Amino acid sequence: MKTAQHYSHSFELKLNHLPCKASDRITLKILLPGIFCGLALMFLAFYDFSNGFLLSGKFDVVFTDTTGEKYDTFLSPSVFDTLIFLVGAWITASLFFSYIRYRKICFNGEIVQIIDRKLGGRKIVYSENIKNYEGVQMRIEFFQFGFINKNKYIIELKHRNLHKVAPLYISTSSKNIRSKWKYYAKSLNLPALILTDNGLVKRNVEDLDKSILTLFQEKKFKNEYVSDERLPDSVIVVRKKDKTIIKMAKILWDVYNKISWGIIVILAIIVLATMTFADDGSLSSKLFSYLSILILMVATYLLFKRDKIAIKKHKFVIVHKFPLKNFKKDEINKNEIEAIVVTQNPATGRFFLSITSQNKTVVFGKKMPAADLNWVRKFLINNIIKG
Repeated sequence: MKTAQHYSHSFELKLNHLPCKASDRITLKILLPGIFCGLALMFLAFYDFSNGFLLSGKFDVVFTDTTGEKYDTFLSPSVFDTLIFLVGAWITASLFFSYIRYRKICFNGEIVQIIDRKLGGRKIVYSENIKNYEGVQMRIEFFQFGFINKNKYIIELKHRNLHKVAPLYISTSSKNIRSKWKYYAKSLNLPALILTDNGLVKRNVEDLDKSILTLFQEKKFKNEYVSDERLPDSVIVVRKKDKTIIKMAKILWDVYNKISWGIIVILAIIVLATMTFADDGSLSSKLFSYLSILILMVATYLLFKRDKIAIKKHKFVIVHKFPLKNFKKDEINKNEIEAIVVTQNPATGRFFLSITSQNKTVVFGKKMPAADLNWVRKFLINNIIKG
């Protein structure tokens, strides 16, 4: 699935004063800490390298065991420092070049102009009349901070030409995302669009403020749940006295999880080898080793996450289930829910369920099959309607 790529994680085109403009580029709160960490790695590696290699004049370090015999290290501290310096340099350079690349969005009330600046400094300008856009689309995209997955909520002007797709609002927080979607659709007098597993769905502006229960009562929404339909293999339903729990039957792995596992294994081997064969006793080496072990342990723990929904009398509660511990992620009032849709993540091609009210959006079942998520969607909608 082809979708427009936006650089920012925090973006807003304010329509209250026309003409208006905003820059779609990497956020400073991500850029600056990242560059700081990259420079810190470079400084740490250079400091350790200068005290080991430049001052001693030796590149290979020789250790003496208890018998007095000498042996060469498996990995020279100087080589290790060089690798750390290169990692820091790569982080710093990649973030710097990502800041140079941006898209500037301008709007005068009639014409949308997009100034696309490439890495080489070349600028390409796209212009389009607002009437030629299909509508205002809301979608959710996943991205990664290292081993941590996060959601990016995007509201954009939908166009057949991906170069002319203009972001209107981007945030990593679901707070008020649906009200923002409505605001832009009403302000620009365009249909509200949402991408589902069945394609692009158009919602009339007058129905955007109505809950699922209200739309059902007005006969604008169907209850598609069939009670004798077979329970999907990837779903477990547990019924208790005061609640019903829907949870993922097992942990689902995708290509990103496999890549993460590969990186964890490789880094673990490097760290253990460094601690065993190349520990020169310096403070920087010890700190880096201990910090690496902690990060690898946390990253491994996060890979074992499963989602579950606790269906209570008046609300749905989203819970992240980890080994030995459950963490409440969010909750949403049933009577305020305006949409439950199955959506595809364009980055991975996998599906997830989004539950949206006026003020928030919660997500369930990342990477589950679309058919199974549709069963969950119908089950939840039936629970809202039947009470």
